[in-house]
Parts: sequence; C-alpha cells; structure tokens
Amino acid sequence: MMMMMMMKKPSAGPPPVAALAQLLCLLLGLPATKGYIHAMSGHNSSMDFSDFPANFGNPLPPEGLLGLLVEAKPINACQPIVGPPEVSNMSGFIALIRRYDCHFDTKVYHAQQAGYAAVIVHNVGSDDLLHMVWDDEELRKRITIPSVFIGESAAKFLHSFFTYERGAHIILIPEYIFPLGYYLIPFTGVVGIVITVMCTILVVRCVQHRKRLRRSRLSKEQLKKIPVHKYKKGDEYDVCAICLEEYEDGARLRILPCAHAYHCRCVDPWLTQTKKTCPVCKQRVVRSAEDSDSEGEDQPAPPREEEEEEEERDSERTPLLRTSPPTALGPSFGSIGQPPVRQEDEQGPRSHQEDAPHGPPWPLQV
Repeated sequence: MMMMMMMKKPSAGPPPVAALAQLLCLLLGLPATKGYIHAMSGHNSSMDFSDFPANFGNPLPPEGLLGLLVEAKPINACQPIVGPPEVSNMSGFIALIRRYDCHFDTKVYHAQQAGYAAVIVHNVGSDDLLHMVWDDEELRKRITIPSVFIGESAAKFLHSFFTYERGAHIILIPEYIFPLGYYLIPFTGVVGIVITVMCTILVVRCVQHRKRLRRSRLSKEQLKKIPVHKYKKGDEYDVCAICLEEYEDGARLRILPCAHAYHCRCVDPWLTQTKKTCPVCKQRVVRSAEDSDSEGEDQPAPPREEEEEEEERDSERTPLLRTSPPTALGPSFGSIGQPPVRQEDEQGPRSHQEDAPHGPPWPLQV
C-alpha cells in the first residue's frame, strides 16, 4: 500500500512508539520487517512509499540510507547493468529494477557489481509487497548491499518525480516492528502449563478432601444399622445432650454403641454431615473393615505412645463428658445403663444398728 504526503519540509522522524520499537529490535538484534522510502525533490516536496526489505544482503542502517535514484539498464537487471553516473558529491546511487525474468538475488548481485549502494525492486501489474528471497546460496553470500521491494504505483511516482536527473534524492528507512507474537506464543505456552498443573493439583486435593470427609461421616446405610428407640416415660435417659430438651413420650431416640441416646433429628445430621463419633464421649460409632482399610492406606497407624497422649489430651478437654461407671446416684448422663443394685435388694433390709455410724452416739468429754 502506498502512502503519499505532500509537504514543504521532510518529516522530523518516526513517532515515539515506533522509535521505542526500533530501539528494542536493535537491542535484540532483530531484522527490520518492513520500511518506507522517503523521497524528496528539489521543489521541497516529499512523498513516502512503503516497502519490504529483502531476506538477503546487509540490512539497512537504523538511521536510513541516503542515495540518488537511477533506473537500471537493462531494466530487469538479469544481465550485467550499466554503472551509475560519476558525480563529484559523495552520495551513493540506488538502482530501480523491474521484477520478473530472473531471480531477485541475481538482480541485486548485478547491481552490486555495477557499483550501486542499494537496490529497489518494484512489482509489475500489482502493488502487493513481497519479501524477496534468494535462489542461489553461493550468490547470497556474495551480496553485501541492501535491497527493498515496492509496488508498481510507487515505482511510477519515483521514476516520474524523484530520479537523479530531476535533482531529487531518496532515503531508505527501515521500520522495526517488535514481533510480539514471537515472544507471546512461548509465554502463553508456559502460562498454560502452569495453570494446567495448578488446576490438576487443585482437583487432586479436592478429591482427597472429599474422600477424607466421606470416611469421617456415616452413610445412610450405616446410619440405618444404629438402633432407634421410642421413648416411654420411665426410661433411664431423659435429656438430649444436643438440644438439652427432655424426652417426651413417643420421641424417636438414636441409641449409640457407647450407650448415649439423642433425638434422631439432633444426632443424625451430626453423624452424616460432621463426624461419625458420639458428640459427648467422642467414641467412634461405626468402624467397618472398609474404614480401617482406607485409613490404613492413607496413613500409617500412630504409635501407642501417641495414642495414649491423645487420650490424655481428650480427657483434659472433656473430663465431664466422658462415660463413667454407674454410681449410687444413678446412671450416667444420657446413657441407658442399668441403675446400681442396692445392697438391701440383694441382702435384705439392714437393721438400724447397721445403718448407724460406728462409735458412741454422744461426744466424748475430756
């Protein structure tokens, strides 16, 4: 695509963003991917034309290459061409060559042999820009001058207004475009791998957490194996340790293996959603072979000393909630244990003398 700008003075230079991109590309040693030709005539008019640098030969200098434009003879430069005119000034000459009839490296090499400092190859019948490539590797190594490719319309304007005979000169300026995709693709790949690994670890941890929760809770089948008792007035247990309400006739109670009883509506959510242990004494309600196998696979059994220490800590935390043997005052809190048997039930009523304390009934006087 051709861009034309008529002005009194040449442009001051590339914008700051383009200059920054050029600096980055120069620091990284990257070749120019495109450029433009700044043509100036003796009438203080100028025009800019887009071009593509060739993939062989020396690159254009960052500050650009100043020269005088001369049309090659023959125009296709498939044979050795006529050299540039001899002038007193030190400006170099740039050959304008037509496309087709031979390879790009042959055209540029003939221009180099003739003494030109650079080459402009233009398209024929199209304004499309191409990246010129070489055909002969040995010939490519001999080429040292830079070359660019332009469209047909740009070549007509250069030939009509900006040739050496018309007192004009041109500057071949490279335009460095930072290849963001060249670095973005590897970076995206690394980030994608990191995200994939993190997601995999997260999924594995979630699965492990759900397995641990499943092992620490009762299933519906295991809950059904725990007996349910319908409360009747006169039973040995009378208060639910969870809701702290007295049992009423007909209330459904869940009797745990540790002999503690609770409302079904109170203890069932605890067993199925929190832990499969008694809320008061912390004893395991159900311990199946599957649970022991799964726990044995996940972690080794703790030593005996650690178990004793854990029991001691539990006893210090809940000294009043553990089950205790029945006393003369009655069964333990919330349990269904049998009341103690009084001695008078087994041996008959004792006499008044047996109930009386030993010793004299009066205080001793000194």
